[in-house]
Amino acid sequence: MLRIATSLVISFFLLLSAGHGSSVIAQSPDGGTVIAVNDDVQFRLGSVVQPRFSYLRDGRADVATAGFGVRRYRLFTQVDLGDRVNLFAQLEGGAGLGAASFIDLQANLRISDTWTVYAGRVIGAQPRAYALTLLPLLDTIDRPVISVAWATRTLGADGRTYGAGFRHHTDALTLHLTAFNGTNERNLMAEIASDAPVTEQNLSLAGGAYLTYRVPALRGLELGGHASYNASRNRFTEVEGIGRRYTDASAHLYYGPDPGSQPVRVKAEAVGIWYEDVPAATDNTFWGVSVLGAVRVHEAAELLARVERLNEASPGPEDTQTVLTVGATLSQSALAGGPFNRHRLSAAYSFRVTGSDMDTRREHLALQLQLVF
Repeated sequence: MLRIATSLVISFFLLLSAGHGSSVIAQSPDGGTVIAVNDDVQFRLGSVVQPRFSYLRDGRADVATAGFGVRRYRLFTQVDLGDRVNLFAQLEGGAGLGAASFIDLQANLRISDTWTVYAGRVIGAQPRAYALTLLPLLDTIDRPVISVAWATRTLGADGRTYGAGFRHHTDALTLHLTAFNGTNERNLMAEIASDAPVTEQNLSLAGGAYLTYRVPALRGLELGGHASYNASRNRFTEVEGIGRRYTDASAHLYYGPDPGSQPVRVKAEAVGIWYEDVPAATDNTFWGVSVLGAVRVHEAAELLARVERLNEASPGPEDTQTVLTVGATLSQSALAGGPFNRHRLSAAYSFRVTGSDMDTRREHLALQLQLVF
């Protein structure tokens, strides 16, 4: 499926380029291959692949596993129609994902130099550490555990949803205001022409805001957060089959958001979810905090360490969990004078334990190659 989809997309762009004598094909430094059809229409094609070798030891189950795999493969297409309209689609395949599917399908209309209206399957208001941090810019082989836990307990693993919103962006400030369906599974497509009986659905929607401020006086310093309310009672919030409304929020403080961007980097974030009461739940609050420190020991190499604490809402473990990660990244593209995060090799060891019970320890060792085109 993935091979067929990739071949079709590439063939499509080749046909476009062959059918327009004025087309120009060039390699953009950070944004994939650009195909300019004419003065008003420009296509961009790019991809990222992350093959990995990993070892995992689960002390609770007394099981270990090791082997090779592909953590993620993504292919994106972007169409710019003049200066105001932009269409974006991204296809993903990889470990545990089944057949490749589109995770992003978004239309954007720029209404001013700083304001954009967007709609489709989108990244809405959420913690900075999750989908708002682009895949090639992850600090190590994966995102902080607290952000993954937030996603799987709110919107779903890919952190997307169907919705619409406004985005304000300047050199110093980014603001998102989003209204959405409350889950990444609900793609509402009701039509007046349908003869089928209407199925009753929960009409409760969701909304949120995200804000980040980049301090002009100190390059690399960024702070902000998000807050949202979700009344959809989706399946990711269920306890014994009962979905829950929730409010969630996050805060972040970064000094050096991107790997390899400066000699010393520090990143701190906190995430919280507050669910409505249901009889089967004994703990209605999830929280997590994460702190990362990284040192660039060479123009093409970085060492890092991250510590996290989180507490599951019921029915998860009520004891606080601790996650420690240490890792290193070597950038082949930086050695060749290019961007640090284009082609890189990352290694990381992570350790996770519930409370002080060492029998619950979970250890993960991974070596991951990242190639961005």
